[in-house]
Amino acid sequence: MKNQQTDGSQGSSKRLPKLSHIKEVVDKSVQDVKDARHGKRRVYPTSWPRLNRQLMGGLQPGKMYVIAGRPGVGKSAFSNQLIFDVLDVNKQKQNDLVVIYWSFEMPGEQQILRAGSKHTKLQTFDLLSVEQPLSDSMVTKYEQSVQSYKNYPLYFCSIPQDMETIKYTNEYVFEKFPTKTIINLVDHSRLVLGKEDTELQKLNTLSKGFMWVQAKMQTITILLSQLNRNIEQEFRAKQQYQPLLTDLFGGDSIGQDAHVVMMLQRPYDLYGITDTYCGEDPIGLLACHMEKNREGMLGMIPFQTDLSTFTINERPKN
Repeated sequence: MKNQQTDGSQGSSKRLPKLSHIKEVVDKSVQDVKDARHGKRRVYPTSWPRLNRQLMGGLQPGKMYVIAGRPGVGKSAFSNQLIFDVLDVNKQKQNDLVVIYWSFEMPGEQQILRAGSKHTKLQTFDLLSVEQPLSDSMVTKYEQSVQSYKNYPLYFCSIPQDMETIKYTNEYVFEKFPTKTIINLVDHSRLVLGKEDTELQKLNTLSKGFMWVQAKMQTITILLSQLNRNIEQEFRAKQQYQPLLTDLFGGDSIGQDAHVVMMLQRPYDLYGITDTYCGEDPIGLLACHMEKNREGMLGMIPFQTDLSTFTINERPKN
């Protein structure tokens, strides 16, 4: 097949996109099944078994995972634990990974402080000696608990950037480490800079930009996003404020482009709900609603949380 086709205007031509015959695609599908049988899939599990199952084993290259929720629900805490746990669980694969943590909402050292809070079981209030100086032994305990992080293949950017800079950075890292899988963690979508006239246009540029990066370099995107205020309308109380895909801010772009959309809700802590929520006790519940999942199942995964120490664990099945 020729590489060019004429569009009808004199002296003008367009390059054809790459076309794959169906037999190539069939062979690739068969190879994927064979590779999976022998444990050769490129997939990076989390420390949460139920989430792994719904994600078809874990995070996969070339996909966008949106984690959404209202302000204060725990998006940053959830994604922070997720990425550190992914690096811990995949220690043997760490040489295959590079994480770019676009931590626009808070500096990198604060993300480390939260992770250390989880390991020491001390609140950041205590770690920062707000009321009384932290003891020498606890300072040592904290220091020891975060030393292992120095070995992670993780780089922070805490100054908001635009999508072109994010794309350029991914190309640079990919050229430097062509065999590695890049994970972009963006906290959060509305803090990415842009020159577009409206915020929705900016989010569309962001979403399409990450689609381009994923297709070209098979990166993984973890994108934190907010919900609009529809969820808090009075009539939604009858549904216990359970989130819907239409609640996603910029849902027409981000929601459509994402492979997975997880919406977080804390029914008791945010809305004082004491009745059973999706079959779960609402006290301490962080409900992870899988509202979109191109390959796996939908449904709610319950987590037990203690956000005073940023500790999040899956609840066992009832």
